[in-house]
Amino acid sequence: MVQLAEISWAEAGELLKRVDVALLPVGSTEQHGPHNPLGTDHLVAAALSRAVGDKTGALVLPTIPVGVSEHHRQFHGTLWVPPQVFREYVMSVALAMVSHGVKKLVIVNGHGGNTAALVEVAGELRRNHNVFAMVLMAFPPAMMGQRSGHAGVGETSINLYFHGNLVKMEKAVDTKQKERLGSLKIKGMSKIGPADFPWDTIDLTDTGVLGSAGEVIESRAATYEKGKQLMEPFIDEVTAFVEELKASDVSGLLSKAHK
Repeated sequence: MVQLAEISWAEAGELLKRVDVALLPVGSTEQHGPHNPLGTDHLVAAALSRAVGDKTGALVLPTIPVGVSEHHRQFHGTLWVPPQVFREYVMSVALAMVSHGVKKLVIVNGHGGNTAALVEVAGELRRNHNVFAMVLMAFPPAMMGQRSGHAGVGETSINLYFHGNLVKMEKAVDTKQKERLGSLKIKGMSKIGPADFPWDTIDLTDTGVLGSAGEVIESRAATYEKGKQLMEPFIDEVTAFVEELKASDVSGLLSKAHK
């Protein structure tokens, strides 16, 4: 792995003659319950990027640590930027690397609230700048399938695996989610009746351990071993994908011209 921030401009110039794939870790600085670090999303994105970079030799760019997180604003320490500012910043970083020869960009995203903006950035890069860009969630699909929630057992276990020294398991809590906003019943995380509404985390939970209305989201059952079982197969999967990407001719990956 090569971390761009740790090499000189001369070394970067030589490397970019050989490598056209870069990993850009992106995340957030936001509450993750009383037990996880605020940096969970960007720390996990960076850790996954390093692990895959170690195995593939892909260039790892500096992490973008603040994202679209205003819905967590009632919890101390949460930082956020508006979506348009976030899009423009990520695009500018990407285009700076494109100017140095990167043709394939994997945006490793640790925060779901960033996804819509990042897909827009990837689309513009592919359609207008001849760069094959894509967005990869830093958390494995197997974690999502456990319905363990934000700051729940899956996410906490992954933190224990990557940087357990930052997790305070003695403060972990299991949290039943609220079911009503005023007199109205909440469905899932974002619906009242047939309508979507702009929810805040505090609408569902006072601890920051977050999931669907009425569910009990567990965090106390998190372990290092669960994190290992979730992440190591995913690291292998992403590594195989990046190797395939490295070998691909970028011309076959770009948007086709209008006929």
